Amino acid sequence: MKIKDILSFFRLLSPEANQSSWDNCGVQIAGEITETDKVAVALEPTPATLEKCLNWGAGAVITHHPLYMKPKAPNVESMYMDVLRQVVKSGAWLYSAHTSLDTRPGGPAFWLGYDFALEDRKLLEIETGYTPIEASFYTEEPISREAADIWANHDGIHSVSQSRTGEVRLVCDESHWADVANKIEFSMSKRPLFYIRSLTAPRREVGFGEVGRLPEPMPWDAFIAKLDTLLQRDALIICGPQPETVTTVAYCGGSGSSLIEKAAKAGADVFITGDMKYHAAVETPICVVDAGHFSLEEEMMRRFAKELTGEMVDADVQFFEGEDPFRVHVKK
Repeated sequence: MKIKDILSFFRLLSPEANQSSWDNCGVQIAGEITETDKVAVALEPTPATLEKCLNWGAGAVITHHPLYMKPKAPNVESMYMDVLRQVVKSGAWLYSAHTSLDTRPGGPAFWLGYDFALEDRKLLEIETGYTPIEASFYTEEPISREAADIWANHDGIHSVSQSRTGEVRLVCDESHWADVANKIEFSMSKRPLFYIRSLTAPRREVGFGEVGRLPEPMPWDAFIAKLDTLLQRDALIICGPQPETVTTVAYCGGSGSSLIEKAAKAGADVFITGDMKYHAAVETPICVVDAGHFSLEEEMMRRFAKELTGEMVDADVQFFEGEDPFRVHVKK
């Protein structure tokens, strides 16, 4: 499978346009190879993980966390240098799907919402909101049903119509318009003049975390037992007022303690996240379960690998398990 096609799948399923301004999603290391039939998926680009991926023969590796947030000079011995040597020597490509994956609507970052079957789900923090554009042009030739269907089936298209006066109107996501316009121009005998205007609806929002209602209220013990089953961790850290019954659940994978107030305002009885700090725990107005940064995002990447497997039928996709950097000591 060509690397350019693999990168296209990565970008389709973790749109780089959705990443946060401080982030570094996308190609981390550009490799030399142009084709591969093995794609590795992992949470963390550590030397140990990359060694497993490359020994397996991966020509492309996609991780959640970036290799670096800002450009670094390769002049100091470090984990960063170790990974550079490994990947460059192999000729493979390294790609990061970080906040571009965290914010993808309906993506694997929202797996807890699916497993708890939450209803009326809403984002906790909106990163970006998008509204489509309306593009119109005039043509003396009637648009064939075949051409209209081709345009309508293109990604990002909401509707296609033509009036009796010859005006063709398309409602399209702005990010897809350039590609759609090229296809229209290619199919027309005469290059059309497009008129573009922005719409106010429908609005598509991307962001972090979710809040939603359980299908039926759950006693606290039943709720935490189910969470234990989903996460399969040795221990969970719980802080804040513990509810007797859980009706509304909020969650954010990775490090989401900054969203506690938003979860509380959204009416959540419990908020599931990772990387809780002492003062946040002391001050939280609702119950917070620190499930660990690693466990929430490791499961996300495991599910992302399954999604890639279903999309990339011409490549062998394999998930490589990581290792939680924290270890729990249980007193005997």
